[in-house]
Amino acid sequence: MGFVRSKNKNKNKLTSLKSFKKQPSFNDAKPEGIDFAAPSIIKETLPKEINDEGIKLSDYAVEIGGTAVPVRYFRSFFAEIMSGNTWAGMLDSLVLGEFGEGDVDIAVHVRPASNNKELDEIGRRIAGLLSDRAEEKNVSKLDAMEDEIRDLKLRQQRIRMNIERSYRVSIQAVASGNDWSSLKKYCNALVNLFGGKSIVLRSADGYQLDALKSILPTTKEDLVHKEHFFSLETSNVADLFLFGLGGISHRTGIIIGKDLIGRPTWLDGWHPSLMNQHMVIMGRSGAGKTYSIFTIIHRSVHIGIHHCIIDWKGEYGDFLILMGCPYIEFSETSKDRINPYDVDITEEKNGDRYVDIEEAVNNVQAIVFKMITTYERSDLTGEVKVFINHAIREQYKELEITRDPTSIYSSGGFNNKDRFSTRKLKKMPELSGLYKKMKESNIEDVVKVSKILKMFTKQGGAPSYSIFDGQSTVKLKRSPLFGFAINKLDPEIMRPLGLAVITRWTTEKWAKKYPELKKRLVIEECQNIFNDEDIGEVWAESAYREHRSTNTSICAISQGLEVYTRSKAGVAAVKNSPIKLIGIQEPIDIESVRGKLDLSEGEANYLINEAGKGDLIVKLDHESTAVHVDTTDYEHLLFTSDPNDPKYWERKELVKNKLKQQELQGMR
Repeated sequence: MGFVRSKNKNKNKLTSLKSFKKQPSFNDAKPEGIDFAAPSIIKETLPKEINDEGIKLSDYAVEIGGTAVPVRYFRSFFAEIMSGNTWAGMLDSLVLGEFGEGDVDIAVHVRPASNNKELDEIGRRIAGLLSDRAEEKNVSKLDAMEDEIRDLKLRQQRIRMNIERSYRVSIQAVASGNDWSSLKKYCNALVNLFGGKSIVLRSADGYQLDALKSILPTTKEDLVHKEHFFSLETSNVADLFLFGLGGISHRTGIIIGKDLIGRPTWLDGWHPSLMNQHMVIMGRSGAGKTYSIFTIIHRSVHIGIHHCIIDWKGEYGDFLILMGCPYIEFSETSKDRINPYDVDITEEKNGDRYVDIEEAVNNVQAIVFKMITTYERSDLTGEVKVFINHAIREQYKELEITRDPTSIYSSGGFNNKDRFSTRKLKKMPELSGLYKKMKESNIEDVVKVSKILKMFTKQGGAPSYSIFDGQSTVKLKRSPLFGFAINKLDPEIMRPLGLAVITRWTTEKWAKKYPELKKRLVIEECQNIFNDEDIGEVWAESAYREHRSTNTSICAISQGLEVYTRSKAGVAAVKNSPIKLIGIQEPIDIESVRGKLDLSEGEANYLINEAGKGDLIVKLDHESTAVHVDTTDYEHLLFTSDPNDPKYWERKELVKNKLKQQELQGMR
């Protein structure tokens, strides 16, 4: 505060002026190179010590004399990760340092570790846990031990197989400021914020000066104490760096977008490191789920992966039409039909070829049961079930269709060497035939049930209900991309039934038939099949376990995790899908999502607070990263579903013109 002498008519007096010397800004007060190279003072302070300004210090710190300001205080912290895992961008908040009036710097100390020593250490830890487990009675502690043992064994496997390397790592955060009280508040906010993320920041009390010196490039001594080091694997270490960010190690497959620092992210559904090809996609409405799967489908087709889409809401029609690929729409006016009796040749890995009549009978039986129970479940007695099973078998027998691959053809020759046939496929049995057998039965309950089945046949007088009675008109051959639309069917009865028929039909006529082809079956609104206890749930549980042998990936898409936890099939989907794409989540659901999908706290926070449309957490087994789905202008035109987007209407015009051209060509 400055003082000047002022004069007036009566007397002289000292007047205190409320004008201060201009203070340096926060940025001006940051330490410069000279402050470290030749500081005017270096002093390690102790708690309760009083500094030159008369302030009582309450913690260990280091005073450094500066150039822009008289003194700057430094406090060092070492991080301990309590959650047991790392995630991309976990140190972003430290980098930004927006906790108040202060500054923060990060130092990551990395030392290569001997894989053999690390394996020995893990082995000892597993042995200790196994010993403790044998005597532990507390159930919750036992569960925690089981989780740790499982994690340690997976880590042991990764290091042994050289999938990962082991490192000893220490994470150091150095907070600094010009004002002691402001720095204390800054440090408290820093510790509290990261404590909520399961990262404990422990102050380097007693050797703050050593800790500060350890971050200088001129320091030769090893000043970081060994208790602040912990073991991490290669991908974990990469998560700590802005230039690394860990993420997905794939370098084959397709590029689905960019990570947080703009690097391309690859996704290979058939990568050798994955246990199978299945995937799940989830995110609340508007998160960009459909946009993301459009991107995956479009780019995957171009590298030879075949796709079948079961379109619940009719969202894929424009895309498939502009791609020049089959789009089969089911309705009472459409010419397209699928016969649930269709069978084809199944080929085993050892080369054995046969017609799976048992599976076909079970499929048709399940569909017929569902048709009947739609109206009256109590009518489906044991006697009726037995009659239907035998009647379906008789239908195949009457057409002489057996396990023999040649039995499904009517005439011509069969070339065993090249595995193709010049014969024509026989006509398959139909629901009308089954209805006739049931109507002519002398069992009263069977005759009664036949009246319900009649509704789903050509004799029922309801064209929209009889679309699965008759010979199939769909011939897939080796189409690289095609879709089935069921959105025009009755949503209460025929759409769930259509979903059941199509999933089983594609299994027989596509998944099993072409085991040499990489294929992906995309199911939108998958809850409609998982929650179908009559057919869908049984099919899904089987498909997620067995479709790996047919080289087929199941891609289930829905809004939230709760969809997958309502049924055994949904749980099987999550457990058996190493590829998980997770979009924006509701805050109320995030805890259940985090636990079931093994999300870190940082990833969970990203999904509810930072992620926007098209932003995903991509998890591939033990790898994960944040990705923004990035498309070309033409891809955006193909994929966008926003009617407020001019590209949406531009696409509609293109589709209209293409359909008009196809109609003119058909008239010629």
